[in-house]
Amino acid sequence: MNTTFSFNRLVLMLKRFFIENRNKEIMSWGILILVFTLVHNSANAKILLYIMGFIFAAKQFKSFAYTPGGMHYLLIPSTHLEKLVTSILLSTVYFFTMFILTYSIGNVIGTNLYNLVFTQSTQVTWDFFNATDIQKFGGSFDFLPGGNAFLEMIVNFLIIQSTFMLGSIYFKRGALGKTMLSILAFYFVIGLIELFLLKVIFVDLTTLRGMNSFSFMTESSSILKIIGNGFKIFCYLLIPYFWTVTYFRLTEKQV
Repeated sequence: MNTTFSFNRLVLMLKRFFIENRNKEIMSWGILILVFTLVHNSANAKILLYIMGFIFAAKQFKSFAYTPGGMHYLLIPSTHLEKLVTSILLSTVYFFTMFILTYSIGNVIGTNLYNLVFTQSTQVTWDFFNATDIQKFGGSFDFLPGGNAFLEMIVNFLIIQSTFMLGSIYFKRGALGKTMLSILAFYFVIGLIELFLLKVIFVDLTTLRGMNSFSFMTESSSILKIIGNGFKIFCYLLIPYFWTVTYFRLTEKQV
């Protein structure tokens, strides 16, 4: 087989996914439209995006959980890079696009149904796309200029997806749970480092107790701002890094 990257094989890999999962995908997105028809609050939609997203990403390499499935997957006539790009496109572009589409459809249907039943004239709101307040969206990373919460949501989504996709191939079984435990362990270590840095900068323990966890960005200290921005840049760089590690992890798999 020609090992040069082939867009034709990439398209065939995508077609393979939709052929094998067509009914399940139609049913899943149909149910989600119904959910958004009943509840289309933007904050709840964002939480659902993250939860459904990392579950979807954690299933990208589920074939390796069982030896026969992993062997079948490796024998598919496509390169490791093509398989990786397929998984990235499915877990990010495809999933995010379908989620936005189902949310929009459910939002429109739900609002008009409400107006019909209760004889109201409520306008369809698009806070999910137009919100610019990071705190309103609950965004944990506000590094992007302009404070655009929708862009922040996309970046956070990519970080989560790349993390769980790596976990899906790194852990043979129980990838979802093991990845979540790894993330908790990572944040625990980061928390310890933060407390150490804060203790060095603020000797007064009363000042330390008055600060929220991971509250690097303060008006009183330029050092904390630098630390905070550095941590956010580090998190953004995790996206291509995790994709790269996933690729090399995939190349280690043998038939």
